[in-house]
Amino acid sequence: MAAVKPPDTRIVLVVEDDRDTRLALGEYVATAFPHARVLVSESGEAGLELALRTSPTVVLLDIRLGGIGGFEFAERLRRAGVTSCAIVALTGDLSPDTLLRAEAAGFAAFLRKPADMDRLEAVLRPLLETESGA
Repeated sequence: MAAVKPPDTRIVLVVEDDRDTRLALGEYVATAFPHARVLVSESGEAGLELALRTSPTVVLLDIRLGGIGGFEFAERLRRAGVTSCAIVALTGDLSPDTLLRAEAAGFAAFLRKPADMDRLEAVLRPLLETESGA
């Protein structure tokens, strides 16, 4: 499926089932990275559909979603051929098993919830920088 974004557009998709967290993350990313288009989704299913249509640059992904969870989301996205986007995992679960699964899933970064906004910006900045430095 062809991506719907021009090459110079950076898209950040926030997939988070907690409304307040989802809105806070979306607002923060939009403010910190005004050149990026921010999309939000409340479920893994809707987020996956949106990711397949838009081919985001970065997905901020809650690991513990109802329905399609974070690990299954990442697997399905990769199986569908969307391999160029970076996935940043968000979770309160820092168990060794979860950390190992996140590493095996190829996540670009793993952030503890609630996300520290300075840390989030530090992780996102290199993922969203363009060749022109935007």
